[in-house]
Amino acid sequence: MNQASQVLTTLIHYNVAVRDTMEYCLNKQEYDVALFKEKKRSVLVEVEEHTPLKDIIEHSGENGEKLEKAIREFYDEIYGDNSTVLHLAEDGLRVDHNQHLAIYRHVLPIEENVNSMIRGIIQDAHSKNIDVAEAEKVQLASDRMYRAVAYLTLVGDLNRLFDEYNQARKDAQGAESPASKFIGNDISTVIQHINFVRGNCRLTDAVYKNMEDKISALMEMMTGRRDLPTGKNFPDVMREAIETINLYIRDAEAAFRACYPQLIQELLDQVKADQEARTQAPTPSAPEA
Repeated sequence: MNQASQVLTTLIHYNVAVRDTMEYCLNKQEYDVALFKEKKRSVLVEVEEHTPLKDIIEHSGENGEKLEKAIREFYDEIYGDNSTVLHLAEDGLRVDHNQHLAIYRHVLPIEENVNSMIRGIIQDAHSKNIDVAEAEKVQLASDRMYRAVAYLTLVGDLNRLFDEYNQARKDAQGAESPASKFIGNDISTVIQHINFVRGNCRLTDAVYKNMEDKISALMEMMTGRRDLPTGKNFPDVMREAIETINLYIRDAEAAFRACYPQLIQELLDQVKADQEARTQAPTPSAPEA
């Protein structure tokens, strides 16, 4: 594995840890504590130790400083010991599902920032005729998986908030109320996050675009910019959007799992080989007096 592929693999691995934080935006009976601890370690170690990401940050001036600050703030608010979003208790990991927006606020910009780094390294490798095809393949699978997870969680929250908004209006006999305004602000924030994910996406295949179009149509119906399809109501279109995302994520996850572990193993094997080569290298003898 050449050096460019090694750097790409470590960055892809980091983005997987960041992406998987969105697991906590899904309502589950319990969460794997060991995986939580590993994600917590992975998020910060890349800027605490001499890693490819740390090296890129240190050579990126003000933009690098901003990214490192964003990563540290992400760690503190979501994974830190004083976090109110994720809290490790004696009975397991506790997740405050009222704070999903805090997770999106941190995860999405970091993910896209590192994605931009990865694209830059791939482009540079191509210009120098360096073979990074395998890492590039895994990056594409990883990016599909990230978009799928982001849409699954964001659209799930959008649907929930839309139901809560309508209930708040119903409770107020159709009028706006402090409760409905508060929920409406959260809906606007979620829509902004969805548009951020869409706006930074480079995927153009028909399957992805079909999912993206369904989500866009759903948002337009919710905001009054598009009529509901004839014979359908909001529960129908909300359910169809989630079903489309679930179908996409099923295939995206299978493709990702088929190539990601192999790339990580190749990196580990390369690191081990490099370490063995260093330990076996002869020690230079001291010059004669």
